[in-house]
Amino acid sequence: MVRKFRVVVNGKEYIVEVEEIGNVRKKEPAEKPAKEVSQKTVQEIPKEEPKPVVLEREKSSDQEEKLVKAPMAGIVLKVLVKEGQKVNVGDKLLVFEAMKMENELQSEFSGTVKEILVKEGDNIETGQILMKIV
Repeated sequence: MVRKFRVVVNGKEYIVEVEEIGNVRKKEPAEKPAKEVSQKTVQEIPKEEPKPVVLEREKSSDQEEKLVKAPMAGIVLKVLVKEGQKVNVGDKLLVFEAMKMENELQSEFSGTVKEILVKEGDNIETGQILMKIV
């Protein structure tokens, strides 16, 4: 069974696939009974809720400017909007390739596209500002 996990290493987010190959268990030495295993060896890792990195808001002097950021590293395949175009929540903004998969980035708010900071073929990094919407 293949499962997908989100892993963050040095501030960069990666999506990894892990395949389960069966129950592989190591046998403990016969001279060490199981009841001697200390409970101190088991630690619970506190679960942190993932923080979305897709969108952030920045105040400008005349209007509230919303920043559209890349959710993960990849390559821009197609920009689906133009500067000055009005967008609504859920509208597709661009298509990018990450980990050999095409992903569509959708708008999380309504407004007008003020500035597009990437073009087709550009490499993008996690958290990079892709466009501004007012």
